[in-house]
Amino acid sequence: MTTEQLCSIVNLDNHHKHPNSNTCISSEMIVKEFGGIETIAQKLFTNLKTGIKGDKQDLEERQRVFGRNSFPPPKIKTIMELVAENFDDTINQILFGAAVVSIIIGWFKEGLPDGLIEGTSILISLTIIIVVNSGNNWVSERRLAALVNLSEQQDVAVQRNSNDTITIDSRELVVGDVVHFEAGMKVPADLIMIEGQDVSCNEGELTGEPDYVEKYRIDESNWDQGVMGTMLAKSLVATGFGKAIVVAVGPKTVAGVITEKTQTEN
Repeated sequence: MTTEQLCSIVNLDNHHKHPNSNTCISSEMIVKEFGGIETIAQKLFTNLKTGIKGDKQDLEERQRVFGRNSFPPPKIKTIMELVAENFDDTINQILFGAAVVSIIIGWFKEGLPDGLIEGTSILISLTIIIVVNSGNNWVSERRLAALVNLSEQQDVAVQRNSNDTITIDSRELVVGDVVHFEAGMKVPADLIMIEGQDVSCNEGELTGEPDYVEKYRIDESNWDQGVMGTMLAKSLVATGFGKAIVVAVGPKTVAGVITEKTQTEN
């Protein structure tokens, strides 16, 4: 399966019910378009009970084809951008204007160098203000970037060619991985649930809807009953536990696409 096909399953445009029926679009796609979860797993060369092969070559190939599970970092402003922001402040604009006017008047009235003393003093004061503000903002920007990076670190239990689980950093996840999840954890990538009990997710951060969304394993028996089996990266597992298969990572996830668009617009 291609990245585009997998991403279409979790795309927010397919994350709701048909206008004229009770069927969730993504659930219909899983069964009718892609042949069900078992067929998707086969096409991703993964086993729903033991996971992917998981050796070095397998992991590298999956990362090459589907990408890595790292989200776009927040845009960090440059020093020049931070300096320029100081001139959005009306007080700084007034100080700069006063310095220029003072220099011009002093030059004509008292000549050089005495005529420059007052205006230069204002410029020195303004420079100190700009340096301090820009320096503080520069440090804050980098602290924020470090906090965002830290927040993305998460231990995840996966199965790789084994009935047992191993714990890895969520940034090491690849498409096809079989992930174990439980209440209280953030969904580490875009997933399709393959088994679970009383599972619901809070997707408010992505969709703006605060209500919990119940999740089910989608198959021939329930795909047309309005149920949903996709789990979106950065949403919160509110209740339940289970297993899911990774279908999109990093920038290809719904969260990654939203982040990229937001940064581009800014």
